[in-house]
Amino acid sequence: MLQWNEQMLKRIFWVLLAVILVYMLISVPQYGITGDDITQWRYGGFVWDYIKTFGANKAVLTDDAVISKNMEYYGGFFDGFAAMLISIFHPKDEFLLRHIWATLFGFTGILATGLLAKEFRGWLAAILAVVFIFFTSRYLGESFNNPKDPPFAATYMLALYAMIVWLKNIENLKWKHSVLMGLAIALCLSTRIGGLLLVAYLFLFYAVTLWQKKLYKEKSFGNSVKHLLVAGFIGYFGAILWWPYALEAPLSNPLEALRVMSSYPLLVKMLFEGHRIMTSQVPWYYLPKWIMIGLPLYLLIGFLGGCVLIVKISKKFNTPFLWMVIFATIFPVLYILYQHAVLYDGLRHAMFIIPPMVVVAALFFDYMAEVITNKAARYAFAAVTLALIALPARFMFANQPNEYVYFNELEGGIKNAYGNYETDYYMNSIKQGYKWLIENELNKLPAKDTMVIATNCAEPFVEYAKISPIPFKVMYSRFYEKNQKNWDYAVYYSRFLDKEELQHGFFPSSMAIHVITADGVPLTTVLKNDPERNGYKGYTALQHNDIPSATEYFNKAVAKYPEDLELWTYLALIYRSTNNLPAAQNAINKAMAISKLDVQTESIAGEIALQSSDFKGAVQIFSDMMEEYPDMGEAYLGLGKAQAGLGNYSMAIENVNTAINMDQSLTGQGYMALSFIYSRKGDQAAAQKYYNAAKQGGRER
Repeated sequence: MLQWNEQMLKRIFWVLLAVILVYMLISVPQYGITGDDITQWRYGGFVWDYIKTFGANKAVLTDDAVISKNMEYYGGFFDGFAAMLISIFHPKDEFLLRHIWATLFGFTGILATGLLAKEFRGWLAAILAVVFIFFTSRYLGESFNNPKDPPFAATYMLALYAMIVWLKNIENLKWKHSVLMGLAIALCLSTRIGGLLLVAYLFLFYAVTLWQKKLYKEKSFGNSVKHLLVAGFIGYFGAILWWPYALEAPLSNPLEALRVMSSYPLLVKMLFEGHRIMTSQVPWYYLPKWIMIGLPLYLLIGFLGGCVLIVKISKKFNTPFLWMVIFATIFPVLYILYQHAVLYDGLRHAMFIIPPMVVVAALFFDYMAEVITNKAARYAFAAVTLALIALPARFMFANQPNEYVYFNELEGGIKNAYGNYETDYYMNSIKQGYKWLIENELNKLPAKDTMVIATNCAEPFVEYAKISPIPFKVMYSRFYEKNQKNWDYAVYYSRFLDKEELQHGFFPSSMAIHVITADGVPLTTVLKNDPERNGYKGYTALQHNDIPSATEYFNKAVAKYPEDLELWTYLALIYRSTNNLPAAQNAINKAMAISKLDVQTESIAGEIALQSSDFKGAVQIFSDMMEEYPDMGEAYLGLGKAQAGLGNYSMAIENVNTAINMDQSLTGQGYMALSFIYSRKGDQAAAQKYYNAAKQGGRER
């Protein structure tokens, strides 16, 4: 009877996987071009050119588009093979083919997760693992179109599965075990150099297994060494077959890639805990915090429970290798923290720990279902488990294809996270905005018309334009500079705005004719421009120094769009330049009511306070600005000027010098400020020295 049940569970497992695969392949066309897609697409083309010419075409090693983004340090299998498929099939939508390829990797991760759980316990654990990872929205959502992280996560899990199967059979190894392990390691390494961790794991796990089983005394020891060396050879040299940079120097270049990628040299501003910070400024707990708020509760509970009960679970299910899965989850996180690695975009760079976490969680829930013997308690446990799964499942199906912006109940969901953390950092919802615009606006216009669409996602939009049934022109424009350009429609996503700009209605704007949301939170906004173009006319007049016209146009614009921070800051600048300080103060107050965190708004507010001799107010504004943006020289310069106005000359000099050292472009302004400060102090010689230096272009004499 037990055997029959296992057979039934086995059939359920494979049917479930088949359903998931069909669901993923049907769903993939809905997902958009991501922030990395264009770069990876270009890199893949270069990789394929190198491979098909047997290394004669070395553009992949010299092209600025590759070198500037350090792409040569990435294994080329995913992108190069995708480029090969594109060259064979010539699809109209090349990115759809890439996304199908990515989806197959994502599915492979789900499959490997289920199979590893089965190795430990049986088919029920395998089913639980598949269900758990499928409803882990951040993994599933990015599996459709993220060309970097899910492929690495999938191959990492596949290699971990192959390694554990190899170790379980270490006393009676067959070549299929070793070849499978070697190929799995090769796939992982060919995706990202971080796969070298697996080689270290393998030798560690191998040594521990030899010691535990005393195999170093047995004849099988020599056989296992032979198999290990062959698997390692396949893994390492198989990995570099699609990696041009490694092929050029197979021993030294992969190590150089590991060195560079361990501290990825990228600076990006992002939202974290309500503050806009640089990737170089992330606190040590950035990754642990994202794990706690970005993964489903059942996964957190199951993994923590599995770690606590590892001894009992291992004995109950006879799974001596479970500690390896836990180690492969925890060690990378600790290593990342130790290395102070550059992290951004939430869980992206640690996505590879999700599948092993899922295995541990599945074993924990399976164990609890086994050891709870009271009937009522078992029903209660089953109900709680289903409820925990239902929470992310509801979000996933309600917000597909944007399920990757999931936040769990510890954070209060995406509604509470909005403005505090990044949501659609990967531009996925832009495609929905594009499709809505085509189907509901552009298709109503005469075919001869070519509309101008502004966007802060220009590269993906250029690709959408290539496959669009209706022609349009693409114009790059930041959301907070949308009045500087003349456009008909715009599609913007919410990234690079501060907490208050997001929460106080600046985004998505009252210009919006459609908004893409997740649980009511705006991800992408589709705008139709003001027919009168008052904002653009005001900006154009301002550029031509036509102050009366600029004032008139901007006042008309803010009357229609009072939540537009950009318009109020322009008015504040105009009134300040004409010394109409009451009007300037009123305009900047309107802007500050929308966002006190916007750099330009704060800077203008501080300058108006200085011009009004409100030095205490200026000190407060620039101090707040320093706290929010500690690396911004303008804040120190403004604070120095304000302190000088209050007679605190020593602090003023210190802050102005800090500003100059922090930002060399402020040298001229800084020297002029120092000239004023020393003049007020009565040190005319120093004042004259800095005045002359300022007049000579900021060169101190």
